[in-house]
Amino acid sequence: MTLHTSTYKGKRILIILTDGTKLIGRFKDKKSGAIFTDEHGRIPTNTIKAMTIYKPSMDRP
Repeated sequence: MTLHTSTYKGKRILIILTDGTKLIGRFKDKKSGAIFTDEHGRIPTNTIKAMTIYKPSMDRP
């Protein structure tokens, strides 16, 4: 199954990495196997487990 890694520019996204780290940032672009965010820069897609639109209620236990 392929990872859905595209959304509108400027949209706040939640990225979960394969090691379990959660990153929240604003989507800039997707190019050549990487996601670009304002806060975290370039994130290779092979290190991403999941990506979704960020909603603040998602961080609650």
